[in-house]
Amino acid sequence: MAKQWKCDAAIIHLNRGCEESALHQMEMKNALQKMGLPVLTFEGNMADEREFDEARTARQIDLFLTETLGLKKVAA
Repeated sequence: MAKQWKCDAAIIHLNRGCEESALHQMEMKNALQKMGLPVLTFEGNMADEREFDEARTARQIDLFLTETLGLKKVAA
């Protein structure tokens, strides 16, 4: 599917509230990386929003986009 959609990278949410889906997500991450795609994972819990650190996740995504993918911020 990543090839069909011509993905350049992937961001995957690891849901602590459902460990079984998180296991499959790590398999997906490994498969995407084997294809040569950069992949970022971030943790959260769909059952308990207190386990999501929005500021930390925003920093991770920002670093992934700028340092890994070489994108630049556009002034707002």
